[in-house]
Amino acid sequence: MFSFMSSRLGSALNPRSAQLICSTSLLALSLCLPAAPGLAQDTPSSAFITEEIVVTTRKREELLQDVPISIAAFTTRDIEKTGMQNVEDVARLTPGFTFAPLFGGDASTPVIRGLSTTIGEPNVGFFVDGVYQSSRAAMDALLANSIERIEVAKGPQSALYGRNTFGGAVNFITKRASNAFEGQAEATYGRKDRIDIKGSISGPIVEDRLFARIAGSYFERDGYFVNELTGDDLDDKQTAAVAGSLEARPSDNLRITWRMSYEDTDDGDDPLRFVANNARLHTIAIAPAFQFVSGEVPGARSGFAVTPGFFKRNNLTTSLALDWDVGDYTITSITGYNDLKTKRDQDSDFEARSIRYLNSRVDLEEISQELRITSPQEERFRWMVGAYYYDLDSETNNRDLRTGLGSAIPGVPPFTSIFSAGLINETQEKTENFAIFGEAGFDLTQDLKATFSGRYSWEEKKVMAVDTNPLTLASGTFEDKANFNNFTPRFTLDYHVTEDALVYGSVARAVKSGGFNVVTVAGLILDEERSYNPEKSWHYELGAKTNWFDNRLTFNAAAFYIRWTDQIVRAVGATGALLNVNAGKTTSQGFELEMSARPAEGLEINGGFAYTDSKYKDYFFAALVSFVGFTPEEAQLAGTNLQYVSKYTANGSIQYTHPIANDFDWFGRVDLSYQSKQSIVQPGGSYVGDRTLVNLRTGVETERYSLTFWVNNLFKDKGAVTGVYTTNPASRYDTAAGLIGLGPVVGMQAFGALVTSADPRTWGVTARAKF
Repeated sequence: MFSFMSSRLGSALNPRSAQLICSTSLLALSLCLPAAPGLAQDTPSSAFITEEIVVTTRKREELLQDVPISIAAFTTRDIEKTGMQNVEDVARLTPGFTFAPLFGGDASTPVIRGLSTTIGEPNVGFFVDGVYQSSRAAMDALLANSIERIEVAKGPQSALYGRNTFGGAVNFITKRASNAFEGQAEATYGRKDRIDIKGSISGPIVEDRLFARIAGSYFERDGYFVNELTGDDLDDKQTAAVAGSLEARPSDNLRITWRMSYEDTDDGDDPLRFVANNARLHTIAIAPAFQFVSGEVPGARSGFAVTPGFFKRNNLTTSLALDWDVGDYTITSITGYNDLKTKRDQDSDFEARSIRYLNSRVDLEEISQELRITSPQEERFRWMVGAYYYDLDSETNNRDLRTGLGSAIPGVPPFTSIFSAGLINETQEKTENFAIFGEAGFDLTQDLKATFSGRYSWEEKKVMAVDTNPLTLASGTFEDKANFNNFTPRFTLDYHVTEDALVYGSVARAVKSGGFNVVTVAGLILDEERSYNPEKSWHYELGAKTNWFDNRLTFNAAAFYIRWTDQIVRAVGATGALLNVNAGKTTSQGFELEMSARPAEGLEINGGFAYTDSKYKDYFFAALVSFVGFTPEEAQLAGTNLQYVSKYTANGSIQYTHPIANDFDWFGRVDLSYQSKQSIVQPGGSYVGDRTLVNLRTGVETERYSLTFWVNNLFKDKGAVTGVYTTNPASRYDTAAGLIGLGPVVGMQAFGALVTSADPRTWGVTARAKF
C-alpha cells in the first residue's frame, strides 16, 4: 500500500557513497539528496546548526528527532518570528493540517491527515500542559505570550492521550516560572487601529525553592468589514488575557507547579454570507429551486447587512502538576479544571431583513486527573503506567427565533414545520471517562527499539434535551445515557541507521466514542435519530528523521495509510435536522515532508509539503436524493474527497539576519503558505479555492530589543476561508410567504452555502524588549 509513496520519496542508497542520503529496508522509505562537500567539511559554529527541540509528546522529555512520531513543533522564537496569532496560523505552517473556522468558530474543524468531521466532537484533541480542552469554540483563541512551545502530533494519539485524538493532538506548553528575574514587554500597532500589548515577569520568591510568573495581554482592532445595515464595523474584536504560575521545589526530588489562565473575549459579528445556489434544479415544495452551488464559492468583500450581534467568551483554565522522583522512578500527577462560558447573538439569516435570530449560551466545566509512574529512561527496558479520570458537565441554551412569519401551518406539528416561530433548546450533557494506559519500550539491539502503548477506556455519556416551541409553548424532552468501552493499542519499531538518521514504522488503532444528536437548530430530532455509535480506524505509518552536514540540514518524511470504519458522517433527519450517523467508510493516504536548513551564517530556510488523498470508500447520503435531486447512484459518494481537506499543503520561510552596527542586526523574513482547494459539502463540486498567503517581516534587533515592521497577506488573497451548507432562513421565508400569498411563488431551497470571508491585507509594527 505504500508503493506509490516509495516511488515519490526515492530509493535506498549506501550511506557511505558520496554523502548521499540513505534509508533502510526496514521502512522501504528513503530520502535522496545530493552531497554538498563545501558545506560538509568543517565543524560549523552554532550559527549554522539547526535548533534542537525538546518535546514531551510521549509524556517525557525527548529530542524531537528521536521521537518516532511525525511532529511539528514551534518554539517561542518561532511564534515571535512568524507572528503567530491563533491555531489557523499554526495549521498554515504545518503540512497536512487544515483548520476550518465554521460558523465563525463555534464549530471549528481541525483536520489532520484528512480525518475530517464537522459536527459532534472533533477528531483532533487540544491540550494545555497536558490538560484536555474539549470545546470547538475555544480553539481559535489568540496565542497568549505564556506559550513556550506548540507540538502538533500527527496520527492517532489515543494510546497516551485518550479522548478525541483520533487524527492527532495539539499540545500547548506554557512557560515555566524562573529562578532568575526576567521579563518581556511587547507592543503592536497595525491596520484598523490594531493594538496588541503583551507583558510578562518571572522570578524567585524564595531562591531555589519558590518561583512565580505572571503574564498579561490585551488585543483589539476595528472591523475589516462594514455592517451595511447600521454603517458600523461588522467584525471588531477585543480580547484580554492573564496567565500565572507558581513553581515550588520543597526538595531536590519534588516539583509542584500551579498554572492558571483567564481569557475574556468580546467580539462583534463574523463576515458570513450565503452564496446564491446556481445548480441542481429540484422541487421540494411549490416550485423548482436551485439546491446547490456548483464550483468555487467566492469570499464576499461587501454586502454584509445584519442585525448586530456579538460573541463573548470567558475561559478559565487551571492545573496543578506534581513531579516526584522516588529513587530512579518518577511519579507524575496532573489535575486540571476548565470553566468555559460563551454567549453568541447572531442574525442567522445573514441579511438585512429580520427573519431569524439566534441566542446561544454555553456553560461548560471539565475536571481531569492523571496519575502515572515512569521508569528510568536509560534502561534497556522502559515502561510507564498510568490512570486517568475525566468529567464534563455542559449546559447549552439555544433560542432560535424566527421573527418573520410567526405562526405554524395548520395541521403541521409544532417545530416540525419550516415556517414555525422557532425553537428553544436546552441541553444538559455529562461525560465521565476513566482509563488506564501504559507504554513499554525495549531495546532489541543498541539501535533497534520496539515500543508498545495501549489504553483501555470506560466512558459514560448522559444527555437531557428539552425542545420548546416559543409560540405554542409545546415541548418535548429527550433523556438517555450510553456506555462506550474501547481499547486503543499502538506498536512502534524504530531504528537508528546512524546517529543522525532514524527510521520507524508504527501501527495504531483509534476509537472515538459515539454520542447523541442534540443540535436542533435546523429541525426537530426524532427519538430514533438521537444516538450514534463509536467510529474506529487503523493507522499505518512509515517515517524517517535525518540530520545532515553537521546538523546544518534537517529533513524528515512520513507516509501514512488509514482505514476508517463506522465513520460518523452527516445526515439529514426526517424534519431537516442535521445528524451524526454511522454510515461511512473512508481511506486516507499520503505523505509529509519537512525541512530546516542553515546553509550560511544568518540564513535560515524552512519548508514543508504534504499530499493527502482522503476519500469516502462507502457513504450513501440518502438526503441528497430527496432534498437536492441526486439520483441514488449519485448519492453513493464512494471516491469523493472529504470536506475541509486540501490534497496539497505547503509552507516555506526564508529569514536572513545581518549585523549592522553596535550589536544591532537587521533581519528580513518571508513566510509563504499554500492550501489547495477544499470541498465544503459531502458530495463535492462546491469548494473554496486554492489559497496562497505571503507574509513579510523586517526590522532591527539586539539581544534585548527588537523593532519589526510586518505585512500579512501581501498579495491580497481574497478567496473564501471556508464554507458550510446549512439551512437558509431567508430562502425558506420567501417560500412560506409565496405559499400564503404574501409574495411571489418561489421554490424551497433545502440548504445554502454559508461562506466565511478572509481578512484583507494588514500591516503594522511591533516593538519588543526583554529584561
